[in-house]
Amino acid sequence: MNPRIIRTILLLFLCITTVSVAKAASTVQGRIYLKDGRVVECGEKDRIKLPKHAQDVKLLRRAFYKDKSKEVYRYEEIDSIVCWHATAPEHPQKFIPAPGVGWLWVYFETPHICVGVFAQKGYGVDSNGGIEVLVKYRSLSRSRTAYYLRKTGETEFYDAGSASRRGKDRFRESVAAYVADDPELAEQILQSETSDRSRTILMLEAYRPEKNQMFNN
Repeated sequence: MNPRIIRTILLLFLCITTVSVAKAASTVQGRIYLKDGRVVECGEKDRIKLPKHAQDVKLLRRAFYKDKSKEVYRYEEIDSIVCWHATAPEHPQKFIPAPGVGWLWVYFETPHICVGVFAQKGYGVDSNGGIEVLVKYRSLSRSRTAYYLRKTGETEFYDAGSASRRGKDRFRESVAAYVADDPELAEQILQSETSDRSRTILMLEAYRPEKNQMFNN
C-alpha cells in the first residue's frame, strides 16, 4: 500500500480516537455525598471532574469563567457521587469508592446486591446520558475493566473478573460461587450458555438470598 495512504489512514484513526476521548472525558454536573452526611451540590455553572483509580474529587465552581475556583474532596471522605451530563439530567449515573480497588461505576444495584464496573482509564458521561468506559485504543492493549460485586451488608467487593472478555466457564463459575446462598440462581448461571459476560452479570438482578434462608427455617 502507498505510504501516503497508510499515513492518511493512521492520521484519520488518531483524529477519531482523540475526539472520542475528549468527548468521554468531559466534566459533569451532580452531587457529592460525604460519609459525614453532608451533600455538596453542583450548581448550574459548576462541574465535577470524574475521578479514576483512587483519586480525590475536584469540583470546579463557575467552571467556564475566569474567576473559577476549585474544591477538592478526599477519596476517603466520599460515600458516593451521583452525576449527569448537563444535557441529560434525567439520566443520573452513580460512582462509589471501593476500598483497595478505586472508583466504580454502579452498573446496577438492588436491595440485595451492588454490581460495579472498574475502568483503569476512567469514565465519561455521554451527551445522551449514557456511560462511557475509557479504554486504550490499541488492538493489543486494552485497559483493564472488571466487574465487582458486593452483597448488602458486606463492606468488601468481590472481583468477579474482566468485563471486556468473552465467555469461558470459569467466569460463570466465579459468579455462581459468589451467589451460592441463592442455589436456584447459582444453578441458572452455571447452566447458562451465553458467552456475553454482561448477560451473566445481569442475571444477578434476580439474586434473592432470603429465599434460601426462608426454606432453611
